[in-house]
Amino acid sequence: MNDKDPLKLEECVAIKDGKIIFVGAFDQAKLLHFKEGITQVTEYGDSALIMPAFIDAHAHVGLFLMTHSMADLAARPYGDVNDSLTLENTLKAYLDSLKLPDNDTTTVILGNNYDDAQLAGNQQPTRYLLDRVSTTHPIYIMHVSGHMGVGNTKLLTMLGITNNTPGNAISGGTIVKDTKGVLTGLLLENANVNALNTSIALNQRADTTTAAKKAMLERLVSRLLQAEETWFRYGITTICEGRADANTISLIKGANDQGLLTGDFIVLPDYDMNHNLGELAKYYPNYDKHFKIGAVKFTFDGSPQGRDAYLSLPYMNPPIGENKSYRGHPIYSYNDALRKIDSVARNLKMPVHVHCNGDAAIDMVLNIFKTLKERKILDNHPTPNVIIHTQITRPEQLDSMKTLAGPVMESFFPTHVYLWGDWYVNQVLGMPRAQRIAPLQEATKKGLRYTIHTDSPITPPDLLTAVHAAVNRLTLNGILLGPDQRISVYDALKAITTEAAFQWGEDSTKGKLLHNYKADIVVLSHDPVKVRPETIRDAVQVVSTFKDGQQVYPIGPDKRRLTEK
Repeated sequence: MNDKDPLKLEECVAIKDGKIIFVGAFDQAKLLHFKEGITQVTEYGDSALIMPAFIDAHAHVGLFLMTHSMADLAARPYGDVNDSLTLENTLKAYLDSLKLPDNDTTTVILGNNYDDAQLAGNQQPTRYLLDRVSTTHPIYIMHVSGHMGVGNTKLLTMLGITNNTPGNAISGGTIVKDTKGVLTGLLLENANVNALNTSIALNQRADTTTAAKKAMLERLVSRLLQAEETWFRYGITTICEGRADANTISLIKGANDQGLLTGDFIVLPDYDMNHNLGELAKYYPNYDKHFKIGAVKFTFDGSPQGRDAYLSLPYMNPPIGENKSYRGHPIYSYNDALRKIDSVARNLKMPVHVHCNGDAAIDMVLNIFKTLKERKILDNHPTPNVIIHTQITRPEQLDSMKTLAGPVMESFFPTHVYLWGDWYVNQVLGMPRAQRIAPLQEATKKGLRYTIHTDSPITPPDLLTAVHAAVNRLTLNGILLGPDQRISVYDALKAITTEAAFQWGEDSTKGKLLHNYKADIVVLSHDPVKVRPETIRDAVQVVSTFKDGQQVYPIGPDKRRLTEK
């Protein structure tokens, strides 16, 4: 990943004490560094590629572990819940597996990853469907985007939500009703967050003794370490928690304080969920062992696949309860967002990462950054501000991004093209807007620095699939969507190594195989540059992952850390 000679291959990497000490010919490495009986030599074969380990530009490892024990409602290509009957039966089987006591009517049955884009008929589940699973147990299922969810009637009643509750009763959220003003069960944005957090709190309320709290914490730490192992399995050694509440920060920091973490964890506290940002600022931008704060997180809109991203033009087909002029809603007013982001830059001297999917949301953040630039506080911190997702972007917005480059960079989510491209064409955006999802080639030609990410658990933490999507832009149904936005394999690999290291202010220690850089390394079965581009997702596999010179994937049972039984 050396831009001076980007595709040059070397035979050997030598590592010592967690650092790279040599890159070059094997014979020379052996002459300079080999010590009989001490040096371990591993050969991977002629087809394998050794490269810098992948760096997580944006994901939600905390949400990943939180959804660990929920009913998995994923549709293709990761699951088989492709119609409402399968969804209903999956939830019934999950409820049966819990073996709840007959008198337990308050434990919330939780599901995750349903996707109306893949469900037959493309309809959101309703409270009536969930009522068929149970009317005595509260049920809440979360959309694959993480920005919405559906509750059954019992759950809505427990939340105090009725047909008379205003749709905007929860600030920054929407309680969806049908055309007759009747609750559908669908909750958007902060209404979804409130329902999910309340559900989790209810499920953890039963026993508040010291012993029970300790056992719960041990289970959460166990799940965190399992999540870390999952990231390692995908070749990622720098792991992102991209929208953390206080409990998630405490969990990750606590595991770090106990010396349990092996990967590097970069945590982004959510502005509205944390009231101690000043205290957290001391962990930016440098690590305390394996923990640091990377930026403050803001969320400006929802998701295009869920049809609640904030657009400048209406959706092709609005969701139930909305009229033809519907184009989504912003979570903040412009002035409120400007005030809050100004306070972060001015008082905390930290960057912000701002979730913006729709072009109207992107307009908001670009105008805010222009104002901060005029106020001379846009670049008063060592790492860039980042526009997260940047999905539906107009050409002139990329020009504005170019004028802000340096203090501002973008992180794209090209896996949307692969997973939801057909949905965007047929239901959400239509042509030509759908062709501009994740306009990477245009960003490349304009000289923008950008990363790509998985947004896990929205998708698995599978950056090779993100590379595949960025290079090929083929939808699940094999449609070539926006061919002029395809990028080279090398540019896609840069976006998950060197550019991601730059995003986090770690480009002097990570993202390249250079002398004295961290020995964070991934070994791939094949060189992605050399295989046919359309085969990257299937042909290229992670063989081994190293963090600070230690192999962390695969690991034998004798080396495996605490795992949940």
